[in-house]
Amino acid sequence: MKEENQIPEFIVSRDWPFARADEEAKGDAVQALVVNHTLIVGQSRSGKTNAARRIIEEILVWTDARIVILDPNADFRSLAKLSGSKDLPDWDRRFAARWKKIAKHIAVATSGKAGGIYWGTLTLADMAGYLKLTPTTTFAEYRHLDRHFAFEMKTKGRIGSLEEFLKSEYFRMAAGEDLERYKLRVEELSRLKVWAASEQTDLNSLFGENQRAIAVDLSMEDFSTENVQVRMITAARTLEVLWRQGEEQRKDFLQNGLPWAGTVVVIDEGHLFAPPETEDLQQRLVSEKIQRFADQGKKLNLYLMVVTQQPGKLHVNVLSEFNNRIIMRVNERGSLTALERTFGGIPKRYDGALTFKPGEALIEGALLCDETPPAAVPRGIKFEKARTIEGGGTPKPDWARPRMPKST
Repeated sequence: MKEENQIPEFIVSRDWPFARADEEAKGDAVQALVVNHTLIVGQSRSGKTNAARRIIEEILVWTDARIVILDPNADFRSLAKLSGSKDLPDWDRRFAARWKKIAKHIAVATSGKAGGIYWGTLTLADMAGYLKLTPTTTFAEYRHLDRHFAFEMKTKGRIGSLEEFLKSEYFRMAAGEDLERYKLRVEELSRLKVWAASEQTDLNSLFGENQRAIAVDLSMEDFSTENVQVRMITAARTLEVLWRQGEEQRKDFLQNGLPWAGTVVVIDEGHLFAPPETEDLQQRLVSEKIQRFADQGKKLNLYLMVVTQQPGKLHVNVLSEFNNRIIMRVNERGSLTALERTFGGIPKRYDGALTFKPGEALIEGALLCDETPPAAVPRGIKFEKARTIEGGGTPKPDWARPRMPKST
């Protein structure tokens, strides 16, 4: 076993980083994983959620990075809990000892509780996005929002809660049919179970705490329009809070030389949040923020890890920015063609993924820096089992097995 002051064994697979690589090469490989945007592609039951959890576990234990997860299926809400295996090898016992300390700093944000949004912290642009207003398509209503915002700032010097915003004197002073339509939008938005009553209970306050990992639970009991809106609004707000934090930390770095650890933003089912095209303005707001992360996030120490079943359904401005690619089993070649078209290289090099078993994967890009020179073709690996408990509610397929006849 290695001593505490030596470089630890960061292991997501026995084939990555290379066991025979020297410590510097292993360190370079881990750094390449953390400080680049990473794409994980795989069909349902290919093992992609296990792969993501294993990577997250290793990053939290062996680096100083923070992890934030947009979790639409609640797969990561039990991240703080280790599976209950009793007979652990020495290495996993050491991991478990470290994890007990880290688990105290893993939080789950749920809309209406720790994940609420305080209206007064939003920008005018975000308010417009949540209300589905634009200066071109809904000019009259957008103009009321603009004037309402300015009125509150002039008379009160601040924007309060959404409830206060709805009770504003502006609605008594202004008039017209456009005002009624605008007020109706605000009333409908206020009924969503996502708004915080104060700044002390919103997402800003949670992200200001000393958390190593935060899973933002975006799962839904049903797919009603209201719940979908809550999902998109919460996702957009999470990304905006992280961006503002990054800007503040960069300012401290430039002015005072204060270094800071980066944040890896894991987006499960990424195609839900950053599709190629969308008419839904709330979804478009989220997509635009993800595109900003992909294009400019690195300068703010913000790195994406996007998990998806169909890379062809990701916005091209996001897909093209992934320096690290992890391809697990896929059932059709369309997804592989989308990757080849985006990243070039040797044709059909991903075709092995069509026959993979759960956990098997191809890796390429910056991840291959642990060998010299880096390989021109993807490397095949098999992910180790994650040690944490998977959440979510996906039914096991054993219900479809034939019933055994009862003994007489």
